[in-house]
Amino acid sequence: MSQTAHGRLVAAGGLVEPASEARQLAATVVGRIVKMNLEEGSHVAAGDVIAEIENDDLKAQLAGAEAALAARANELARLKAGAREQEISAAKAELREADAVAANAGSAFDRRTALGVKQIVSKEAVDQARADRDTAEARRDLLAQRLSLLVAPPRSEDVAIAQANLDGARAHLAEMKAQIEKTIVRAPIDGVILKLYHRAGETVSNLPPTPIATVGDTSHLRVRADIDEADVAEIALGQTVWVTADAFPGKRFRGSVEQIGVQLGRKNFRNDNPDERIDTKILEVMIGLEPGVQLPIGLPVDIKADPAQIYPKLSDAGKVLIGNTETVFKNTLSR
Repeated sequence: MSQTAHGRLVAAGGLVEPASEARQLAATVVGRIVKMNLEEGSHVAAGDVIAEIENDDLKAQLAGAEAALAARANELARLKAGAREQEISAAKAELREADAVAANAGSAFDRRTALGVKQIVSKEAVDQARADRDTAEARRDLLAQRLSLLVAPPRSEDVAIAQANLDGARAHLAEMKAQIEKTIVRAPIDGVILKLYHRAGETVSNLPPTPIATVGDTSHLRVRADIDEADVAEIALGQTVWVTADAFPGKRFRGSVEQIGVQLGRKNFRNDNPDERIDTKILEVMIGLEPGVQLPIGLPVDIKADPAQIYPKLSDAGKVLIGNTETVFKNTLSR
């Protein structure tokens, strides 16, 4: 802590990070990296492919799944559409021919029957005429049934089976796409590749997950600071904070408190001071830096904040109106 005309300054350590937080991307499958598309420092858009893990076998299965889906879709479409007009026309023509043959066979049988009664033709000739008639009529009936099937709508159970087959093929295709997507490492946000951990040809695993890259949005930076438990009352949202770093002597950067933690915890950062207490509890605070500030990600920094900003000046009566509540502040708070 240091003293000012207004009282003490809150001082703490912190690290620079992207406002979006650094996103570490890890492998979700076991395999060999076959392609690394970008380098550290490259700008990426959400969805850009950073790395690809071997997946030739999955791509082959995907092609098979796409073919199966197309076949199932055609089966259902053909079932719903029914027979083609040409098929129906041909069936009708065959039925007309069969009708004519059956009629002719029936007339021939009648004539031979009459001649048989007069014993002009033999009984065998009459029997042959009867067989020819019956055969012609049977063929006519068969063709009539075929035409009826061609023009009838498909059975609901057949449509249901074809639809189920199509749904199964579609689900299998989606599964294969999901399997392939697991082999592709994409940028989750617009940002910059902060770190690459592997190169093409190296093997990665998902047990435990192997880090492949870290991505962050560096267009807006913030500082993750450890506020000592004794100073938590001196920090408020919107409070101005000044950030300095040994790497930038003589410079300071403006920021403001954007987020205050709700639970005390252990220190996130350590300095080189041997007298530093490590058992002190801290409250994590996020400080947004002004737009345009460019600092290396992970840079250790110091922050200073003036608690006087968060205490309203007392009026002559020692009172101030906050919202709808009139609050009396003790003179000890005026510092």
